[in-house]
Order: sequence, then C-alpha cells, then structure tokens
Amino acid sequence: MQTKKTDKKMASLTKAINKDLFDKILPTFGNSRVHVPVWDEGQKMFLCEEYESGNGHRYYKGVRFCDRIVIVEKVGLYHTWTYIDGIEVYAFNGKKLELVQKRDYDKTFRSEEFIRQESETMVRNYFEGVLKAQRSSMLKEQLEAHAKGIIEGCYKSFLDSDFNIRLTQILPQIEQK
Repeated sequence: MQTKKTDKKMASLTKAINKDLFDKILPTFGNSRVHVPVWDEGQKMFLCEEYESGNGHRYYKGVRFCDRIVIVEKVGLYHTWTYIDGIEVYAFNGKKLELVQKRDYDKTFRSEEFIRQESETMVRNYFEGVLKAQRSSMLKEQLEAHAKGIIEGCYKSFLDSDFNIRLTQILPQIEQK
C-alpha cells in the first residue's frame, strides 16, 4: 500500500518538474524564457545574442565549435534574405579563448558553402602564419586537409549521442565572448 502512494507522489513530482522545465524553456506569451543556448540543427550552431535594430532588422551571433576552435558568425536578417557581417575564429589557450582570425563583410549573402570556405581559409591562413613565424613549412595540400578536418569537426551535431565530451568545459569559455 505504501509503495503505491510513494509511486503516485513520485509520478506527480516528475510531472510537475517536467511541466515547470518546459514552461521555462517555452513559456507562454508574456513570461520570460530561461536563458539557455539555442541549438539550431539546420545550421549546426548555437544561436545567441539575438536583437532587433531600430530599423526592424534582426541580428544574432552563431557559435559552432570543436575541441580545437570556436567559430563565431555575426548574422543579419533583412526582409527575405540572410547576410553575414563577420566571422571570427578563436583558439583555446588553456582555459581562455584567443582571437586568431577575423573577417568583416559588408552585408554579404550568407550561404553554408561560403561560411565553410571562408572558415577553412581562415584556419589555413592561421596555420601558415604560425608556420612562417616558426620558420617551418608544410605542403599546401596538408594545410588544406588539416583546416578542412577542423572545420568539419565544428559541424558535428550537438544532438548526436557522441557529441564532444568537453562541451561542459568549452561552453563557459564561449559564454564569456
């Protein structure tokens, strides 16, 4: 008899916790939403810092990362098209992020292919600069392959069961940006 009562209380508690959780994530109109990063599976990145300008244009930052770098996209939405204002590439330096490459654009049409190509080029340029400073060299094909591999790692889905186990270590560094 006691077990049925306890089971009923636990089920009721679980239901209340779940309802409260979902109400915080997707509240009814007029209530504020709990601050959580928003994962966009289509773009394979977190969306953050969204705002609307006085002219009615919407802006946000898109963040994607792997265990080696963080890529931040500055994106704008204007009527029916999306454009890119800038891309920044950060490298981990111990427990801190360090800007290693940055490109600004003047409302360039945003496409996934363009972002990937630009990101790969930026990472390759970073490698080339470091190698030059160290008076070393590497074949262009090797540099391109390494850059492409790192960028591919940034497009891994957050929803995959084997997503990077360092997520809990990386997110606090990203939130500082």
